[in-house]
Amino acid sequence: MEELTTLERAIRLQRVELFSDLETEMLALVASIARQIEIKQGEKLVEEGGPISALYTVLEGKIEMRRGDSVIYSISDNETLGNWALFDRKPSVVSAIAATDAALLQIDREEFFELLADHSEVTRELFQALFKRVRSLLSPGIDKPEQASAPSS
Repeated sequence: MEELTTLERAIRLQRVELFSDLETEMLALVASIARQIEIKQGEKLVEEGGPISALYTVLEGKIEMRRGDSVIYSISDNETLGNWALFDRKPSVVSAIAATDAALLQIDREEFFELLADHSEVTRELFQALFKRVRSLLSPGIDKPEQASAPSS
């Protein structure tokens, strides 16, 4: 796959839920630290129980998430792996193995933290996006609570 421009990487990253609400210039900053990598079919991207220190977005190809010898699920074009790896240092609960040759964008946790340290506006926007996500997960029970039954007379 040809090397993507920063603008093309930004467009791909905008599809990632974490980055979907970022303004264009902030998205371009994140895209500037995204590296394009390629892996061959059968290569292991992440080891079950091992560290995962990056977020990956599949540009093209298919990656299988495995636990032992079982395929739990697969991701392909425009889907992500390690969504929370940028914030969470816990080991991976699955292995990620290329089911086909694949091209991905990789955002390393340490480079991401450096970007946030240098650009507080990105940090602010990301926190707003995270809180929006948490609110959307919690709001169905809050916005529409079960109607209490009125006692019959």
